[in-house]
Amino acid sequence: MSSSRSTSPFDKLSYGTSTSSLRRLLPASNDEAASEASVNLETSPTPGSSAAGTGQAAPRRRRQATTAACRACRKRKSKCDGARPTCSVCRDRKTKCEFDTIAATETHTQALKRKYTELLQQKSTFEQIYEVLRSRPEKEAEEIFQRIRRGAEASSILRHVNYGDVLVQMALVPETRFRYEFPYLPDMPIYLQRHDNPYLDSEVFDCALRGAVEQPQPQQQRALPSVNDMLGSPRDALDQRDPYLKPYSSAIVVDPWLDSLTPSNWTLVSSDDNFMRQVIHDYFLYDYDWFTFFHKDYFLQDMASDRPRHCSRLLVNAVLCIGCYCHRKLPGRSESWNPQNIGNQFLAEAKRLFEVEAEVPRPSMLDPEWQQKYHDWECRRLTTVQAALLLNVIYNLNGSDRLGWRYTIRAVEMAHEIRLFQAVPSHVSSDIRCAREFTAWCLFTWQSLNSYHYLKPPLMARPPETSLPDPSENPQWWGELWIRYPQTPARLPTHHGHLAKARADFWTIMNDFSLLSFSQPHVKMPLDQVVGFYNRLRGWLRNLPEPLTPKRLVLPHHLKVHMHYNCVLIDLLKPLLGLNWSDTTQPNKTLDDAHHEAAIHLETLLRLYYLRHGFEAFDGFLLHFLGSLNFIKINTREAQDNSLFLESHRSTMLLLMKGIRDQSQCHTVAKMVLRLQAHLMRSDDVALLKRFVDIETARLACGPESPRLVEEEVILSDWPAYEIGLEAKAEQKSRGVDFASMVSSVTAEGGGGGYGESTSGSRSSASSG
Repeated sequence: MSSSRSTSPFDKLSYGTSTSSLRRLLPASNDEAASEASVNLETSPTPGSSAAGTGQAAPRRRRQATTAACRACRKRKSKCDGARPTCSVCRDRKTKCEFDTIAATETHTQALKRKYTELLQQKSTFEQIYEVLRSRPEKEAEEIFQRIRRGAEASSILRHVNYGDVLVQMALVPETRFRYEFPYLPDMPIYLQRHDNPYLDSEVFDCALRGAVEQPQPQQQRALPSVNDMLGSPRDALDQRDPYLKPYSSAIVVDPWLDSLTPSNWTLVSSDDNFMRQVIHDYFLYDYDWFTFFHKDYFLQDMASDRPRHCSRLLVNAVLCIGCYCHRKLPGRSESWNPQNIGNQFLAEAKRLFEVEAEVPRPSMLDPEWQQKYHDWECRRLTTVQAALLLNVIYNLNGSDRLGWRYTIRAVEMAHEIRLFQAVPSHVSSDIRCAREFTAWCLFTWQSLNSYHYLKPPLMARPPETSLPDPSENPQWWGELWIRYPQTPARLPTHHGHLAKARADFWTIMNDFSLLSFSQPHVKMPLDQVVGFYNRLRGWLRNLPEPLTPKRLVLPHHLKVHMHYNCVLIDLLKPLLGLNWSDTTQPNKTLDDAHHEAAIHLETLLRLYYLRHGFEAFDGFLLHFLGSLNFIKINTREAQDNSLFLESHRSTMLLLMKGIRDQSQCHTVAKMVLRLQAHLMRSDDVALLKRFVDIETARLACGPESPRLVEEEVILSDWPAYEIGLEAKAEQKSRGVDFASMVSSVTAEGGGGGYGESTSGSRSSASSG
């Protein structure tokens, strides 16, 4: 029977086997062909294997040709497939597979050309380094040679040379001479440019504004080289110029203990150690040098070591609270009324701990372990005294100094309990001795400052028995605050010891003054006594150490020492204006001249502060100088209408109001000063202020339209009313007029933040309560 199935020519092909045992083959689809082509050669059956279970050997698949074989295949003349990183032949033979080409598509000829080009470039690099070694100064050539000896790559060395990374910086300082620009008028006012103004011959002025206002100075009077002269100086000298060329806020504190702190071991408020370390850092950077109440080195060492000797939970929480005011990245840091503010949470914890520590009783002498317990109790008392002073500062920033002063009174009482102001017995360890003496002088300086400014008799009639050591001879006693500026590896001192010693000496003089002036408030001090204190203050100024002299001062706290001196002179000499007195050392100089000179110097210092550092960073006492000078400007505004320097005086008012506005971002009391002084200003000056200073109208609003002022920010302050002269301030205080009453009266009034809408009589009543 014949088959009815049609046959094809392929069916008639004979492969040596019966056709009935073979499967008919069909053309492969495109997908299957692509899949087959992509199969790696290593999956091909070996010659000895059977094909499709038939027992016959499959034909050998030919290797795919490659543009460049590996070195091993070229050496043994094998057919390399070019697979990377290892070809199939080297993998089968287990030999090392290396290619001279960098890509499968690169031929050996192309690889040779590439290597030739690289050799030319390398030769050019070495030639350039050789040229640098031959042509550069010996100091730079030595540095390059040392880098070569240390194994640096040639291209890296050449890149540093060409782009001025490290080597060129030895001869050229990068452009970091940033300074702030004055609002409204860009130049220093002409009336400040007096030949006898020592602050215009200072290095900070030379670096900040000498190019804009050129003052001819005899060459022999220049003790220090100018910035341009320093450009060719060694690197160490250039690093010393950083404070004169860069804002203080760009620096960081350098202390190995800061990075090893675990603040969460000392507080229950937060567990974010990174955040709290930054807060503590900012406290030391911005506030510690001015309001110093404890020894930094002992505090950080014990805090890092979890040792409650010079550190306590109370002290850490107080430091964290005031550090929150200093931390610029913390939103709402000035909201003292906000319970969600983390600074207020640290304050609440510190207050709770203070109430506990202040009531810890003295150990009984009947206790067998009395000596050790008494030693521990004294250490706890010492840190409690230190924390109490910090709490007073915090209340001052919140506008509640009436409450904060109670902590200082209690601190003095506790200091007497542990005989802090007496000489330390010889058997006491060196660190405890230093901490006690250091804290005693910090407490004395603080109570003297507050007694003078609040017109109160001092809490201490005499300074501590132990005299202060010379910071130049015993710097370890004081400790040092080291900082580093961007782009420089060197650390620089803030001269903490010289600053603290100068402030202690200053307030020792003023403590004597307060004792005579405010113990009997209705008795006027005789002229010869006032002149005697004036001469003592002038002697203090002449004996300042070199870093604090008018020639060298630069850091914010250095400038404020001189601001404080001139502010005191303004208040001290104001009641004596018009009296017949002349300086024996300067026969042509009267008390009126000295008073006017102090005002000129204060304005110069504030302008230099702004040019070099700006007003944005937290500064706990800068507000006093800004507000005092601005009140003088406001009070004499009408007399300036016909003055040739009218616009210069207005520019100073705008600058000072900008500073008050910037500080209002940091703490509460500055907000009140801003509204108070904006209310005293003329409306045209307020309008000009809004043009040049980014300030919201609500911040200047007074009266019922001021948003939630009374509910949120209650002022409990005994700070004297803004006035010029101690007698005027004392007279205001005797009538119950102080800063808090002025704020209350302005808040109750209308006026919308601009005196121009009121009469001169209403302005006078606002300034006098």
